[in-house]
Amino acid sequence: MDIQGLRTVAVLAVISDHLLGYPFGGFVGVDVFFVISGFLITSLLLREQERTGRISFSGFYRRRVKRIIPAAVIVIAVTIILSWALFRRTRAESITWDGFYALIFGANWHYAATGTDYMQAGGPVSPLQHFWSLAVEEQFYVFWPWLIVLVMGVLAHRLSLSLAAARRLLAGVMGLVVAAAFVFSLWETAARPTVAYFSTASRTWELAVGALLAVIAGSLPTLSLMMRTVLGYAGLAGIIWSIIYVSPDMAFPGPWGCVPVLSTALVIAAGINGPQPYLYPLTNRVSNYLGNISYSLYLWHFPVIILMESVVPQENLTAWVLMVLGMGALSIASYHFIEDPIRKSSWLDPSPRPPRKRKSSGLDQPSKQAAMGVLVSVTAFAVILAITTTTETEPSLSVQPAPASTSGQEGATPDAPPDTAAGRLSAEIEAASTSTAWPELSPSLDNLAFVPEWTVDKCMNVTDANFSQCIYGDTAAAKTAVVIGDSVALSWMPGLRESLGKQGWRIQLLTKEQCPAIELQVERSDDKAGFADECIAHQQWTMAKIAEMTPDMVLVSSALNTRDRLVGAPAKEEALSLWSEATVQKLTDVREVTEGQIVLMSVAATGKNLMECATRVSRPGDCAVTDRDRYVSTVAAEKAAAESVEGTRFVSTVPWFCGSVSCPAFAGTTPIFVDPQHITPEYSAKLAPVLSEAILGPEEG
Repeated sequence: MDIQGLRTVAVLAVISDHLLGYPFGGFVGVDVFFVISGFLITSLLLREQERTGRISFSGFYRRRVKRIIPAAVIVIAVTIILSWALFRRTRAESITWDGFYALIFGANWHYAATGTDYMQAGGPVSPLQHFWSLAVEEQFYVFWPWLIVLVMGVLAHRLSLSLAAARRLLAGVMGLVVAAAFVFSLWETAARPTVAYFSTASRTWELAVGALLAVIAGSLPTLSLMMRTVLGYAGLAGIIWSIIYVSPDMAFPGPWGCVPVLSTALVIAAGINGPQPYLYPLTNRVSNYLGNISYSLYLWHFPVIILMESVVPQENLTAWVLMVLGMGALSIASYHFIEDPIRKSSWLDPSPRPPRKRKSSGLDQPSKQAAMGVLVSVTAFAVILAITTTTETEPSLSVQPAPASTSGQEGATPDAPPDTAAGRLSAEIEAASTSTAWPELSPSLDNLAFVPEWTVDKCMNVTDANFSQCIYGDTAAAKTAVVIGDSVALSWMPGLRESLGKQGWRIQLLTKEQCPAIELQVERSDDKAGFADECIAHQQWTMAKIAEMTPDMVLVSSALNTRDRLVGAPAKEEALSLWSEATVQKLTDVREVTEGQIVLMSVAATGKNLMECATRVSRPGDCAVTDRDRYVSTVAAEKAAAESVEGTRFVSTVPWFCGSVSCPAFAGTTPIFVDPQHITPEYSAKLAPVLSEAILGPEEG
């Protein structure tokens, strides 16, 4: 009963984290599951080894297949089918591949790879991403039974050990596994945090803690009911503390994974020598039932959340209630029609003799249960989506230019004359900000890409090694412009090549991914160790290059989300103040080493991921920029910084992204964002005449 209660706590923590984003440590529910799994599976294997003198590997893996595969396959299939119905081709194809990796229990390594790929890290969340934990478990159980056989069977036999001595030997071996795996987890968490989170090697110690507890269970001292109750509540308190206070910013799974892992082991240990009548939060009927269906709940909850968010993009109480009802109905149906009946059936069991021929050619019972489960699951999900989708998307309408108007926000530039490039762009932005239907976009949302200077020329990270290959425009030109900053600065390049490059300028990139032009200590989005120092070193190298080149122009640009990655995670107001001070300092430092013109291009807006928000049932407003206030306040702070340093031209990007109503996802028929941070190469090129006017002035531009 207390095991089922622990499963309830674990699955509710995970669901709450994914649905509400709170508690921040809800993800530790997976660690609770790992310990439970290691304990239960090892207990079963040990009982079989001691009862029969051997472990039937065919029987073990047959039971795993019956327990895991049927419900998982149906969830994967339903998710893929609905993804093709809701999403555009590129995202649907991506989810299909996610389903493939989930089926072969390789999802954790798949997501570890995409999570450390900067171009994919900002992509839409997969509704099958949670299958990574199942992959970790099944990879663990590929070798774990063999280790038990090696120690309890082979070594114990050769050393003529008694059963008790064999158990002690196994406990020692497992203790070494726990220690070694934990040390590796500490190293990998520090060196490669994203990989460590998904890594079987860094998670092995968690499953092994549960396994070690199963081995030593018979040797634990017999405690009074009161003492066991106290220990049970202490362990439960540790789990709850982890759920509330452990955050993604902490080193995880090592060392902070120790708290939920050891707390879970404590709760299990407290219940080994007898029932826990006073551990009511874990032993009541509701907790017991939710624990029974926890596997189905875990499988269904994330597809329900992600797929329903595509048709109900606004987070509100109604949406949350519908999601909870949806995942609850699907999980109950899945458990009673698929998971439990197939687990108890004779499917895959060895037959002592050939089965007698039947006159009926109908489906066997497991197949009937699976078919019924599929029917119930698909029907329920379809009804839920139908309820949330009140209307179909209207046919595409052409976007007609509207009169330009002032955004009314600080940091915006005055209205541009309608006969200028800025005026024409402003009209397109204004029209898009009030549009109720998607135009025929070019490129289509299925063909969005990052700028070629990044993907083809590999000039994301410029060093002495690739310095000469990251020169654009007229390489023999008398005038040189240098671009410093991060990948957002790099994203301006198609437009800069069209504007400056075709007007007799040589453009030199000095960019580095996630490293802003201004000297602030920042973390990488994947928490790569040592990145803050690496970034500062690059900024110092950049200043040395500028002093050496003495360019005619230095263009400075950084990403808005840099404010979210400052070392120490300062509060909103402090982060903006640090940003302003660092901007003034950078402009001053540049002025000291060159007499050329300094152009501070304000941060670009941060949009939504179009592959996530633009579905077959969405409208343009669903993809509009939501963090407009932070964007405009940062632009205003940069403008003030530029005005304090003589010879600096400030270029506000607000009119390039925002109209009077909203900051839309497209202008005319051109998509603006390829992901939340970076503009498309097509939009960058579209900005070429605007960039000419803004940077060179109307005379040259």
